[in-house]
Amino acid sequence: MPDPEYVVMKLVAPILGFLIANAMFFSGVPGMLRCKRDGSLGDMNPLPFPVVLANCVSWIIYSILIEDYFLFFSNAPGTMVGLYFTLVAYGLSPYKSKMRDALEAWLMSFTLALLALTLYVGIVAMDKSVEHKKTVVGLFANFVLLIYYAAPLTTVKQVIVTRNSRSLYLPLAVANTVNGGAWFVYGIALRDLFIMVPNGVGAVLGALQLVLICVFPSKHDTSPPPSFRGGLGSTQDLLESQGEE
Repeated sequence: MPDPEYVVMKLVAPILGFLIANAMFFSGVPGMLRCKRDGSLGDMNPLPFPVVLANCVSWIIYSILIEDYFLFFSNAPGTMVGLYFTLVAYGLSPYKSKMRDALEAWLMSFTLALLALTLYVGIVAMDKSVEHKKTVVGLFANFVLLIYYAAPLTTVKQVIVTRNSRSLYLPLAVANTVNGGAWFVYGIALRDLFIMVPNGVGAVLGALQLVLICVFPSKHDTSPPPSFRGGLGSTQDLLESQGEE
């Protein structure tokens, strides 16, 4: 009979993470298709899309180094969705607009960084140990993830200051909490800090957002959504616009 701890930590947790991660990636597709149909991004901030793309690609590289199918197939769909969102958002951004220039700069910067990472791991560090390569790629993946987490941190600060959780999206907060928790457990099972730490942070941030939603109920006002104010924004911009349709 299989060990229950093994089943939960090395099978149930990553499968749950796989399902939730892909549900999160594809949940924004209808909203993006609507933007494409309407020929406008509206108030949506597309800058997180190249971050999602770079994040998923870096974790795919890491999954190859540690030979992990769960990690690979949890990020492969996200790579496709991130690329699609980025291309559509770039096409819908007004010509010569600051948003279009910023999107182009973010995409090219992450592409250059990924090429440099691939060059180092695949050729320059060819004779280095696998552990060394895992450390380099793991640090890069965590760095990109920290950039992605900068958006929720900004939103959390705004909620505390305004005492209004309007800018938070409850389904996304729940998904982030459960998804982060599942991958945190899987990281413990693999004894892999690069998987454990960032997903633990993600779970804590998701739980914090849930607490804020309970403490500061949403109050509708006339101020523009976070994506319109500028900054990195969040993928929840797309989900919120989909829910408000």
